[in-house]
Amino acid sequence: MTADDAARAAVDDETLRYVGRLFGQREEVQHTSLFPSNKSESLVVSLDERYYPPDITDVTLEIRAYTNGDFHVSYVEFHSGERRRCRWDRHKQPHSSRDHFHPLPNAGTEAAVDRAYPTDLTRVLEGVVLPWIDERVGALWE
Repeated sequence: MTADDAARAAVDDETLRYVGRLFGQREEVQHTSLFPSNKSESLVVSLDERYYPPDITDVTLEIRAYTNGDFHVSYVEFHSGERRRCRWDRHKQPHSSRDHFHPLPNAGTEAAVDRAYPTDLTRVLEGVVLPWIDERVGALWE
């Protein structure tokens, strides 16, 4: 998202509150934090490390949603102290289509791939992000 796009779009706090309540009901979630002071536009979801191998720590999802339908969903894990990150995005920018994915290990712009996501953010989370996390956890245990 460019600075101009961010300036035009308001944070969709209603959607973030709703998504936060949904994540709060999931057993693999340790806790949620809506609009923490260091991420004032985000819902931060801390995933329970018991689901991960011992060398994986501090696993979080950071979700930002805007009233124009744009969003950013970042997955972050620390693997033996090394930060790994990927991100699902919907926003206009010059490197990819509006819907795109920045893969592990660093969510780099050069590795972004075009995607087509469902219109609704909650469907993106349940149909794209959570299945990806399930596969990721399985791969980490192999």
